[in-house]
Amino acid sequence: MIGIIATFVVKPDETANFEAAIADFVAKVKANEPGVLTYDCFKSRTDANTYQMLEIYADQAALDAHGATDHMKAVIPVLGTAFAAPPKLDYLDKVS
Repeated sequence: MIGIIATFVVKPDETANFEAAIADFVAKVKANEPGVLTYDCFKSRTDANTYQMLEIYADQAALDAHGATDHMKAVIPVLGTAFAAPPKLDYLDKVS
């Protein structure tokens, strides 16, 4: 299994747009990608402009397929306009 924690810092005036776009995107991932075991977005309790995605993939093939989906290609420009900084991605390998 492969995990990713993606951290997004969103412009203060873009949080509503970000949340709407990410909710639609997460629904599409969950409905169409069986190799994605967990895919959820969380908002920080201490910083209203910081969000984190918790992603768990069955294997590298599922991660590769995720990046190639039409819904991923469509959401990148939408989310990109909301970011105050480039996303930070931490890739993780399952230990136990």
